[in-house]
Amino acid sequence: MGAGRIWATGAALAALTLTAQGAPAVTPGAGVDASPVVAASVGAASAGVELGAVAPVVAAEEGTTAVVGPPTSRLSGADRYASAVAISQWTYADPSAAEVVYLARGDVFADALTAGTLSDGPVLLTRGGCQPVPSVVLAEVDRVDPDAVIAIGGTAAVCDEALADAAQGRPTGRLAGADRQETAALIAQRAFPDGAARVYLTRGAIGPDAVAAGSLRDGPTLLLSSTATSVPAVTASAIDALDPSAVVALGGTAAVPEATLQAAAEGRPTARLAGSDRYGTAVAIARHAYPSRTTRVYLARGDGSNFVDAVASGMLTDGPVLLTPGTCERVRGTTDAFLEQRHPGRVVALGGPAALCGSTLVGVSIASRPAVNCAQTACIALTFDDGPAWPTPILLDTLAGARVPVTFFVVGQQVDANGAYSRRAHVEGHAVENHTWSHPELPTLTWSQQKEQTERVETELGTWRLQRTDLLRPPYGSYNTNTRTLGYPLILWDVDPEDWKGYSSAYIRNHVATYARSGSIVLQHDLHINSVNAVPGIISDLHSMGYTLVTVEELVPDMQPGDLVYRRDHVVPRSQPADASDPVVLPDGTDLGRVLDGAGVDGIAPERTEDQLLETLTD
Repeated sequence: MGAGRIWATGAALAALTLTAQGAPAVTPGAGVDASPVVAASVGAASAGVELGAVAPVVAAEEGTTAVVGPPTSRLSGADRYASAVAISQWTYADPSAAEVVYLARGDVFADALTAGTLSDGPVLLTRGGCQPVPSVVLAEVDRVDPDAVIAIGGTAAVCDEALADAAQGRPTGRLAGADRQETAALIAQRAFPDGAARVYLTRGAIGPDAVAAGSLRDGPTLLLSSTATSVPAVTASAIDALDPSAVVALGGTAAVPEATLQAAAEGRPTARLAGSDRYGTAVAIARHAYPSRTTRVYLARGDGSNFVDAVASGMLTDGPVLLTPGTCERVRGTTDAFLEQRHPGRVVALGGPAALCGSTLVGVSIASRPAVNCAQTACIALTFDDGPAWPTPILLDTLAGARVPVTFFVVGQQVDANGAYSRRAHVEGHAVENHTWSHPELPTLTWSQQKEQTERVETELGTWRLQRTDLLRPPYGSYNTNTRTLGYPLILWDVDPEDWKGYSSAYIRNHVATYARSGSIVLQHDLHINSVNAVPGIISDLHSMGYTLVTVEELVPDMQPGDLVYRRDHVVPRSQPADASDPVVLPDGTDLGRVLDGAGVDGIAPERTEDQLLETLTD
């Protein structure tokens, strides 16, 4: 019998003695706001886990701490007006720190584009023209009790009556020009009356670069023409008055042409803060505004013109504002890399779930883990096969609460029926990989038929806007030479609790805690609720033992197509012949036996015994 898996029925199973101390079946949490699993420092091995005469539990190095994503929260209200108030209440928890309150139109925010430069009071939003000021805004003005209330923009943006209503007897003022460019110049003059080290330039059309620039503290943002092909006279005059040592374009040359930048600089040094798109530019701005790690990173929707929740974010001074490409999308590569590098202590969404869904926030938390080097850190990869299925959302809730990633090997027909679950897993930062279309025994198929099995999965995942997969787990663990030439590393495992045989959650939990080692790949199936219910305890046990949970690609980053991957320290290269019927012995001498998995998929593929699988392999 292999030490990492148990292929046992009847008398063999009865011979196992199972002691589960403190390991009851666990009901998963109710959603992404559930209390997170605490990654504790190692003080002892797992809590009293014993499984017959098996090898003892091996913990990670004493004193190590598991790596998890940071906690998340929101600054939000019932609408954009209340969300701006929430930002104000966070930034100006001590209202005496605010001298004034700025009032900007919240439905058309052209005048407020550069208001993030202002640092002497919060920017609150109101309805346009003479529509009533929202009651939540009136209450916030009362709380802050400023010396004055100042409208940003002309009377078409905030009429005199609305301004007076908001001020409630306090002095009023207005920062308003003939157009948004002049309004931006007036804002710059107020924010930097003695000049500025830098001036930032962006196009005058409503866009996200000016909003993200609200976090810049060493100079104001001024506006070019709407196409950025010319420098308005009012902007040129403002640059002369500020007399900066450098003029910096926000965005690439498509956003601010080089000729326009040079014309605006009038011989001064120039530079750019730019990425390949608006999300990359927001990252470039964040790096400049906050050159060191911050305790917080803020996240706002930034696609199209959907960045209203970021308009008021300029008042935030404890971390940068990054942009997401939609309501419920996974963050882009440059954003992901920035988050990993900075690994903030908390990620805060600006706006409610309608602006930024909970799954995106979970995914950003996973992306915000510090980089894990599993050559130096004790890592384990949990993997889940044969879904997505009805228990998958329960598992995702558990993982969201724990803020850890896993790897899903999905069956294409299951994705066809439950693709929203795979989409959610992807957005929440998990790896979604290939387990074929219909879970066949691949050695029974020709190379072309095997390729069709994997390509149909790729096509189906594409309909859910998931990227192509990088890894393949052959169904039943069964493969042949053709399978190794399909273009994927083949991911097998070294820990198999055989959850499909109906074992209890406590049994599954104890098996994983007993057999898992640093570098292990654990096989489970997210279509079995008993296995899903074991996951909270598994995470708790492994964390208490000092293990960090990672995806398979994080665990084994250098695997190649055709490799057989059993665990981090046991990868059979493509050049080395192998047979799925051969017993597997790990470098430490652990005998896994034959690494095969008899689990089937109801209505798609039958369960198989080891003898049945071996018969196929020897045909």
